[in-house]
Amino acid sequence: MKTFKIIEKRNLWFIISLIVILSGFSLIGNRAIKIEPALNYGIDFVGGTTMLLKFENPPQNTSEFISKIRSTLKEFSLEKSAIQISNGNEAQIKTLELKGNEHQEITNKLTENVGAFEILEIDFIGPTIGNELIQTSFWIILVASIALLIYISLRFQFTYGIAALIALVHDAFVTISIAALLNLEINTAFVAAILTILGYSINDTIIIFDRVRENARKLAESTRFNEIINISLSQTLIRTINTSMTTIIIISCLILLGGTTIKEFCIVLLIGVLSGTYSSLFIASPALSLLNKEK
Repeated sequence: MKTFKIIEKRNLWFIISLIVILSGFSLIGNRAIKIEPALNYGIDFVGGTTMLLKFENPPQNTSEFISKIRSTLKEFSLEKSAIQISNGNEAQIKTLELKGNEHQEITNKLTENVGAFEILEIDFIGPTIGNELIQTSFWIILVASIALLIYISLRFQFTYGIAALIALVHDAFVTISIAALLNLEINTAFVAAILTILGYSINDTIIIFDRVRENARKLAESTRFNEIINISLSQTLIRTINTSMTTIIIISCLILLGGTTIKEFCIVLLIGVLSGTYSSLFIASPALSLLNKEK
């Protein structure tokens, strides 16, 4: 089997990642300098209004029903609102903060375009709650990363854990950078996507590291550690590509056919899967090589 020289080109892989990350973070920094929102924070983080409506006639087609509500909200520049249908005929709508009698105008228009309904609840989500969510999200990601570091260190060695953590940080930064470049909405679904991406990426990295450890036991006396990593990556390359491709196909189908509600969530997942595959092959393993120079 052909052995690819991946470790020898590690500077190239690092530069590609740095270009992507710096592009996104430069945009974030530029927005901060201009006193603009650094990221496109959603209602969950910046606050807004939640309306719970119970329609008299249950929708026959949920997708069409949501489209009618969204097209009505578009007249008020609120087409990016989160809409969720529950109990057959109840619609929960999360929008940006509504001022004055704006909510009355919206409900009147919804009655005209969609049908009669009863207002069950209208709540205001304050920015204080949003700040708490940002802090909570940060701690969740931090604790998850530390837990993964401990797990990898116990299963392999500490240097393996550090290399895996570098790959995870890489994936988080790449996803945030591309989200900034594409102006994707940052909400609780985005945080869930980040955690999903970390889990996907670490699984791929563990499989590669397991093969590295196995080959190191067999070839340690006759082969340099960098070459052992190259051999291990070459052996797992087809498996990694096949796994990623099947995942990408499913996510792409959801982006195209899954509807507006989950589209951005799936786009973030797609970015993360691509980044996770890249980092497992071209970031985690070269980082492991750098951390084991003496070998």
